[in-house]
Order: sequence, then structure tokens, then C-alpha cells
Amino acid sequence: MEEERKQNDYAKRPLWQWLVLYAVIAVVIYGAVYFVLIKHQGGYNMTASQATKPTMMPQPTPMLQKFSDSSDFQYAYKIFSGALSDQAKQAMAGFAFTTKAMSDGSTQITLTSQNQFYKTQQYVVKPGYSLYFIERMMGDDDATNDTDAKFTDDSAIVVDPQGYIVK
Repeated sequence: MEEERKQNDYAKRPLWQWLVLYAVIAVVIYGAVYFVLIKHQGGYNMTASQATKPTMMPQPTPMLQKFSDSSDFQYAYKIFSGALSDQAKQAMAGFAFTTKAMSDGSTQITLTSQNQFYKTQQYVVKPGYSLYFIERMMGDDDATNDTDAKFTDDSAIVVDPQGYIVK
């Protein structure tokens, strides 16, 4: 009879006591897992020198591409250095072209679109380098009126003395 009473007392605990008991057990287990996995493996316990220490990842070697091998070469017009050809002037219709000598011997070239919605382009060209204007659709340019109907096909590329595109 006494055994029956003990079993009945065990089964008659209120639900909230069981929930509290399970919550306490869960907190203890979670705390143990946190301590073992995070604290002992250095997780959030880094010193300042560990946090700022750079990792040595190999840097990718930039792929050099000959300008003459690029898909833009067929649409290119040399605009610096040297005199502008008539074709280069026609390709640059709708753009103002200005140069500025820099203290290191390079030249800053600014291509300003006459279309207010198109971005101004700036390039720094070192001595011996060249700048080519890329015009993919010459048909939208009117050199006589200095206008360009489609500005999204216009850009420029800097090329080094060996003929490679400068990124």
C-alpha cells in the first residue's frame, strides 16, 4: 500500500513543476554544450591580437589580356596620346574631352557626356600608355552636331606600352 501511494504521489505533481524541471535540465545541458564547444575552442574569447591578425590567403594573379585580342578592339579609336583622327572625333561625338597634367607625369583625361543622364568618365594615363575610346555603334553619333543618341555603348580602355589592358 505504501508503494502504491508513492507512485501516486509521483504522478500527481502539477504540470508547472514538470515544466520547470525540464527547463532547468535544458538550461544545464545547453550551458554545458556552450562551455565545451564554444569556450574551449576559442569561439568568442579572442584577444585583440587574434581578432586583427590578417590571414595569409594567396592573391589571385590578374589575367593579362592583350588589347588586340579583346572583343572591344574592333570598336576602338585611339584618343590619347597623339592627334585625334577624324574617326576618333566622330566616335567621341557627344563627349567633351579634357586633359590635365599630373605631378607624377601622368595625364588625367576626363570624358564628359553632354547627356545629363550619363556618367562622366575619368582616366589616368601614365607616360607611354594609351587611351582608346570604345564606340560599339557608330551609327548613333553625329560629329557635325556633336551629339550621340545612345551613350550606353561608349567607354574607354587604358592600354600599357606592351599592349595589355590596364585594369
